Amino acid sequence: MKGKIARWWQGRGFGVQSKTDYEYLKEVLKQPLPYYAYDTIKSPRARLIYRICNHDKERQVVMVGRYTPEELQAATKALGKAPVVLDTLHHLHKQETVIVSDITGEHYDMWQKALRAQAITWDMGSIGLIRLLKDRFPEHYTI
Repeated sequence: MKGKIARWWQGRGFGVQSKTDYEYLKEVLKQPLPYYAYDTIKSPRARLIYRICNHDKERQVVMVGRYTPEELQAATKALGKAPVVLDTLHHLHKQETVIVSDITGEHYDMWQKALRAQAITWDMGSIGLIRLLKDRFPEHYTI
């Protein structure tokens, strides 16, 4: 597990062949520049959720699992409305972004099901991201 966390901070996106996925990785998931909203958002995980929700606000964003009040506030700030928060997810819809809070424990089975779906998945240690995109082959990234 320690190697996976170290890889998250040191990875530069090499190995991501899709241009759109590489841009999403660099511009959203690993954005080094500060946002204007960072004055009120302190935790790195809440900042990541803010960037994901801000980028994908035109799509339906669903958050599965347990989140801190700061993370929910960051998502609300980015979306302009309260996010859809579910305890579990039974099926995936097209044109959705799903943020899964605990892919190694409580939501492991759902994450494994998502890996077999027609989706782009990002495994970031304990948090996972599922992006359903129309007319795309499934891609699974561990960063």
